[in-house]
Amino acid sequence: MTFDSRRLYYFVTVVDSGSLGRAAQVLHVAQPALSRQMKLLEEEVGVTLLERTSRGMGLTAAGRVYYQSARKLLDDGDSAALRAARVGRGDLGELRLGFSEAYAWHPAVLKALRDYHQQSPGVTFTLEAMLSGIVTQRVRDGQLDLAIAHVPATSVDDSLTTVPWLVDEYRLAVHEDSPWVSSVPQRMADLGDADFVMFSRERSPPLFDRLIHHLHQLNFMPNIVQEGTTLYTVLGLVAAGLGSAVVPGSAVYHLPPGVRLLVVPDLALRVPVSLVWRSDNHSPLIARFNSLLCACPPLDASA
Repeated sequence: MTFDSRRLYYFVTVVDSGSLGRAAQVLHVAQPALSRQMKLLEEEVGVTLLERTSRGMGLTAAGRVYYQSARKLLDDGDSAALRAARVGRGDLGELRLGFSEAYAWHPAVLKALRDYHQQSPGVTFTLEAMLSGIVTQRVRDGQLDLAIAHVPATSVDDSLTTVPWLVDEYRLAVHEDSPWVSSVPQRMADLGDADFVMFSRERSPPLFDRLIHHLHQLNFMPNIVQEGTTLYTVLGLVAAGLGSAVVPGSAVYHLPPGVRLLVVPDLALRVPVSLVWRSDNHSPLIARFNSLLCACPPLDASA
């Protein structure tokens, strides 16, 4: 059996008002027309739902049962409409975020998360921190909604939408006991064949290749003796005194104890970082988070 939601609403209003006359006033409907709608409803249900009493309109036994169900249907409909509206505004749902690890602790990211939660506590976040290549692929695969990552132009196609967020200037990460802390190298080539730490190429081939190519242009051939799987495992190896590394300047927001970041004048490596999502993912959660994040940081992290 189908039901007319308007007629159902009329019926509940008649019951709540206690009479056809008062209900007609509330509904801004002529009383004869409202009475006709109630008769049609009873014909659809097949039983008498309303009866006249000395105090107005009352419910029959069948009417009481029908009223409870009708009220629940209307309440559920209102609840569904409210939930849909909240989802449409980005006030409800789950946002799956992936970060190139240097940005998981970036103040602008933390502020955007905090502001979003304060404005819309019905939104939950799933966070993953890993290298750019992996988080970008997880966005492509639909396992993440949004990533903050380095995405080279050669990796972008119609399946992805990217928006520039900041430009990160890379630094030399060394152990605090390194002599370079008190005498900063002026050129990367000054490091000679000193032990060097890198992340494994398979984790983010475009970023790895860009770093190695840039270092070679500076006449520096890194003596890679240790590899990490993530930025923070690389920094952990530096903290253990096993070598130096080139890392994003934004890593300064969450350095392991004992690690220092140095500005080597000729390093001058500036890497763009973008917000990345699938072009067919039109979630309002993405738009809300992007607007909050882009309202916070400078476009250039080295500024």
